[in-house]
Amino acid sequence: MTELWVNLRSGFGNLEPNERTALVALGIFMLMLLCYFTLTSAMSFYSNRLEERNRYVALVARMESTMDIARQNLGGTASTLSGQQILNQVSRTTRQFDIKPTRLQPEGSDGVSVWFDDVAFNDLMRWLDSQSRSGIGVKQMSVDREESAGTVNARVVLSGKSG
Repeated sequence: MTELWVNLRSGFGNLEPNERTALVALGIFMLMLLCYFTLTSAMSFYSNRLEERNRYVALVARMESTMDIARQNLGGTASTLSGQQILNQVSRTTRQFDIKPTRLQPEGSDGVSVWFDDVAFNDLMRWLDSQSRSGIGVKQMSVDREESAGTVNARVVLSGKSG
């Protein structure tokens, strides 16, 4: 490696002064060109990332506004459900999903506690999803698995108010 360096230096020293000046200018030009392309490619990369981030921010903003509109539309029915209305709906929908609550108990003016023994977990989740779609939310939930596969004991507190 040192031999190569020595040969380059001696070759450079053997050049005419005008040739040396031209070679130094060419080296400086190549170095500036390298810096320019490095900087522009980095700026282009970060510019693309910034545009992508802005697209995601705009998408999230649209999703949030859609959620707000959906909550307003849902809010008219969900916030007016009383504990008795929730109790009636729970009784009706558990029969539809062929799951039998062990106990139903009102919780304040806008909630209901529901106990299930030996219920299929998947059926319970489908039933809870249907309750959510009708404006009844899960306020609290406790689930214990049973010996038989896919079966649980659960206590769910449902509320008619979103949030």
